[in-house]
Amino acid sequence: MKRKGIALALLAGLACMAWFTVDPGRVRWLVMVLLGGFAVRVLLTGPPSRYDEEGQVK
Repeated sequence: MKRKGIALALLAGLACMAWFTVDPGRVRWLVMVLLGGFAVRVLLTGPPSRYDEEGQVK
């Protein structure tokens, strides 16, 4: 859960930097859509598995 929070905070920071540095228009919105897609992907990831590759409990 801690890694997810860090990833979302970094994406939010990138979004803020992009908002203030990229000229208004299509490129800014494209960057926001891409960063939003990454954020959704981070949110949809499940917790790590308790099992290793051979099916043994860690």
